Amino acid sequence: MAKNRTLMKVSLLSTCLIWASINAITANIPEMAKSFSDVDLYMVELIATVPSLFQMLSVLLSAPIAKRFGLKNTCSLGLLLCGVFGVLPIFVQDFYVVFASRCVFGVGCGLIVSNALSLIIEFFEGPERSSVIGLQGSVGGLGSAVTALVAGRLLAFGWNWSFVVYALAFFVLALFNFGVPAGGAAKETQETTAAAGRGGSVGYLVLQAAFMFCSILTLTLFVVKASTYIVDAGLGDAQQGSLAITLVSVGSLVAGALYGKIRSVLSDFALVVFMAIGAAGFAVAALFSSFAAVMVASFLIGYSMMALVPHLQENVSVRCADLGQVGTNTILVAQALGAFGAPYLGTFLARFVPGLPGQFLVCGVVFCVLAVVAWVMPKGRA
Repeated sequence: MAKNRTLMKVSLLSTCLIWASINAITANIPEMAKSFSDVDLYMVELIATVPSLFQMLSVLLSAPIAKRFGLKNTCSLGLLLCGVFGVLPIFVQDFYVVFASRCVFGVGCGLIVSNALSLIIEFFEGPERSSVIGLQGSVGGLGSAVTALVAGRLLAFGWNWSFVVYALAFFVLALFNFGVPAGGAAKETQETTAAAGRGGSVGYLVLQAAFMFCSILTLTLFVVKASTYIVDAGLGDAQQGSLAITLVSVGSLVAGALYGKIRSVLSDFALVVFMAIGAAGFAVAALFSSFAAVMVASFLIGYSMMALVPHLQENVSVRCADLGQVGTNTILVAQALGAFGAPYLGTFLARFVPGLPGQFLVCGVVFCVLAVVAWVMPKGRA
């Protein structure tokens, strides 16, 4: 029985390797921009972030799908979509086909994220459930780091070969179906429905959603631009640029592993510290023009991102419990919109602030402002 539960945990957590690999091919952007020279740069950059938009839409639609087909089947469908459409750019290098394949990949990620979490909640209880949920961030950070590193190495054979990393979805699909028993359908209780109608925590939810949107918007801008910055500033080539994405993932891995302990120690001031770490990452990248500085900045950005995301999600789940699923969906939508909007933020900043160092500095100032807001807002441990 213990072996079965261990296999179940491994199988469920393995799904994190797929949705966490959305940014794995971000280092491809400079090479893809050369191949698609007739396409605007921001459109090429959207290839890296557009899955986040469709992941958001998929999350919103996954409940009725899971209610009809079951949690396990819906999650399996998501893994299949990620596998098929993840590797499609290897064989078809038309820009619009690649763009469309990334959209469907995002749909698959949304089905994985929402239904894997529902399965964890269904199969585990108490401290064991909390432990498995906490491990998602660490496993996701590991998957993001490994896939980004492998994708960067594969750039030597052409940008399209980097998409080979998404073949991992087929292995995860097989493991998932072998190790996870059939889950129930998504449930919609009267209690949740009634809670969703109450608005006592709306103000707090809006504030946390604003933190999430602004944080992910600016942090993802760095992730999208880091490789381009390294190449354009003459600090390295595209393969070395992929190391920046890898360091972002390593920072995320460390943050996910230490999140529970750090949150416990910092208590009400955790949000302030996590914001300050993000500000420091942007400052290092903006003020020190060297490859080593970008690597340090990447680690700090990755740490800040993976510390902020579970922190804000946890705040909403506890303090906005009276809003039911509305609170969870709102914070996930804010996160997805922030990731999707990063290229547009870059285009907007470029009109007023020449050069990526200046744009990173603006992002650092934004994080300083967010840290101050977090410092002065009413405290009350979530």
